[in-house]
Amino acid sequence: MCGIAGGVGTHAPKSEELRKQLDSIDHRGPDQRGTFLHDGVALGICRLSIIDVATGQQPVANETETIQLVFNGEIYNFVALRQTLASKGHKFRSSGDSEVLVHMYEEYGIDFIKQIKGMFSIAIWDTRDKSLTLIRDRMGKKPLWYSITPDGSLFFASEVKALVAAGIRKTLRKDAISEVMQFGYINPPYSAYNEIQQLPPATIGRWHNGSWSTTKYWTPDFQSESKISYSDALEHTKTLIRQSVERRLISERPLGSFLSGGYDSTVVTAYMSKLMSTKVKTFSIGFTDPRYDESAYARAVAAHLGTEHVEEKLSPDPALLLQQLSSTLDQPFADSSIIPTFMLAKFARQEVVVALGGDGGDEVFGGYDRYLAAPFMQKLNGLLRASKPITKYAATSGKINNRKIQRLVSQMNAHSTLAHRYQSIMSLGQVSELQKLINPGFHGHSTSERFLTEFSMPGVRDDLARMMRSDFDWYLPGDLLVKADLATMANSLELRSPLLDQEVVEWATQLPSSYKIKGRETKHILKDIARELVPSALIDRPKMGFAIPRADWLRTGLRSMTFDLLTDSTAKARGWFNPTQMESVLKDHMNGQDKDSLIWPALMLELWARTWLDS
Repeated sequence: MCGIAGGVGTHAPKSEELRKQLDSIDHRGPDQRGTFLHDGVALGICRLSIIDVATGQQPVANETETIQLVFNGEIYNFVALRQTLASKGHKFRSSGDSEVLVHMYEEYGIDFIKQIKGMFSIAIWDTRDKSLTLIRDRMGKKPLWYSITPDGSLFFASEVKALVAAGIRKTLRKDAISEVMQFGYINPPYSAYNEIQQLPPATIGRWHNGSWSTTKYWTPDFQSESKISYSDALEHTKTLIRQSVERRLISERPLGSFLSGGYDSTVVTAYMSKLMSTKVKTFSIGFTDPRYDESAYARAVAAHLGTEHVEEKLSPDPALLLQQLSSTLDQPFADSSIIPTFMLAKFARQEVVVALGGDGGDEVFGGYDRYLAAPFMQKLNGLLRASKPITKYAATSGKINNRKIQRLVSQMNAHSTLAHRYQSIMSLGQVSELQKLINPGFHGHSTSERFLTEFSMPGVRDDLARMMRSDFDWYLPGDLLVKADLATMANSLELRSPLLDQEVVEWATQLPSSYKIKGRETKHILKDIARELVPSALIDRPKMGFAIPRADWLRTGLRSMTFDLLTDSTAKARGWFNPTQMESVLKDHMNGQDKDSLIWPALMLELWARTWLDS
C-alpha cells in the first residue's frame, strides 16, 4: 500500500516539486521512497511495504526500461500471473506484485487490466509512444486524483493535498457546497476545486501529447439473474467469500481484523480463523456512551472464534479529534463515522500493518433498511398525498426533537418516482431545509439531476437492483471507500475488503433479490452464512452501525467550535449560508431539537475551508 504522485507534459514536476508531493502523503508509505524523473515526466511513490518487503521497491521497470510504473494497492492473483508471464519468457528481478504489472502491460497492452484482481491505482509511463496511463480499481478502493493545466500538462496523486503541494491552481467549485450539504461527500469525477478531478472507479485514463481521454473497463451486472437454487447459491457464496478472504491473507507484515460484532466483519473474521494457522488478532473500539457501543458483541464473537482480541473504550475530546482530522480531510467530507474508523485504525496500527474488514457487505448483499423502505413507501404514494397536511404539520411544528423520527416524517410524502424518493432518503437535509440555509449562489442542481438521471438509467432487473446500483455508483465510491482509505492510510495501515472482491461482487449482483431480502430480513444469504459460523444469537439482533454521539457532541464538546466556525465574520464573508437561518438552526439544536444532519456538514465544510481553501 502506498501513495503515488507525479505528472507529465511541459510543466511536469521537477525534482523539488515531486519531493513536496511525496512529503505531503508520506503517511501513506513511510517505508520507502522512489522516483523516476526524465524530460517531461515524473513518477514518485511513498511505499508501505507489505509484500516483497526486501526487493519490491518502486518505480519498477521492464528489462529494457521502456516502461516505468508506480502503483498503490495489492494484486491478489499476482503469483499465478507471474507464472504465466515466466512461461512466456519474461524475466523478474523481484518476487512481488508491482513488477508483474509492468510485464503484464508489456505482454498484453492496456487489456492486461482485465486479468488483474485486487485494489489499485496505477500510473504507467511508456517511453515507446510517450504516453501516461492511469488506472483505478473496479470498486474505487484506491484513490487517484488528477489535474490538467492550461498547457496540457497532467499532474496526478493519491490525495488532493499532493496536487496542491505541486502548486496546482485551485478555485472553489461552487456546486460542492450543496453536494456536501445534501449527500455529505463529493462524488467522482469531481472535487471541491474546479481544477482537480477524480479518476472514477474501473476507469482508464490516457495522456498522450497533451490530449486526455478516459475509458470505463468494467461495470457490475445488475440486469442478469442467476437461475440457481438457494441451497446451491448459499454454498457457492460461502466458497467465494472463503477464497476471497484467503487471497487477502498474504502479507509479510503483521495482519489482523477489524471486528465490530456486525454480520460482515464476523463472517470475514470467522473465515480468517479457519484459514490461519495462528490466532487472528482482532480489534474493536467502543464508546463510554452505551448507545454507541457495540464492543460487547465484538467481544462475544471474538470469544466464540478464539481470536486474540483487543478492545478500547473511548471517551474522546471531539474538538481535538476534528482538529487532527482536518489535516487528513483535504476534501470536504461529512460522514461522521470517519471518526471511529480513524480511531480504530490508529488503535490497530499499534500491533498490525494490515487489517481485513467487512466493508461492502450491505451494498453487495442488500443490507440496508432503505432497500425495504423506499419501494414500500413509493407504493403508498396515493395515501401519502391524502395525508400531506398532517405530515407537513408534523414536519414543521417543532414538536419532534429526535433526528431519526424527523427523518422518518420527512419520508411521509409522495414522490413522483422511486428515484426522487431514494434521493430524498440519501440526502442529509431535505430540499426545503437546504434552500433556506444555503445562499442562492451555491445552490448547485447539477449533482441532484445527475443522481436522478443515473438512478433511472436502464440496465437493472428490479427496484432492489436499481437502488444497489445507485449505491455502487455513488455511496460506495463517494463516501464509504473514501472514509476507509483516508482513515486507515492516515495511520499507515492497509485495509483489505474481502466482500468487495471482484468475484464476490459479480456473483452477488446476479443473485435473485429474494436471496438478499427475504420478507423483512435484509442481507438474508449473508446472515445465513454468519449463522453457520457463530451462534445465531450473535446475528439475530438489531443493527447498530458505527456511529458517534454527534448530536450530543455538538451541544457539548463541539459547541464552542461550532459557533466560532459557523457564525464568525470569516464564515459570513464566504456567503455560503444564510447567517440568520444558520443561527436559527444552531439555536434549535442547542434547545434540544436535533439538527446535526445540517450542522455537521456545514461545520466540516468550514473546517475544511480554513485548513485547505484559505491556504
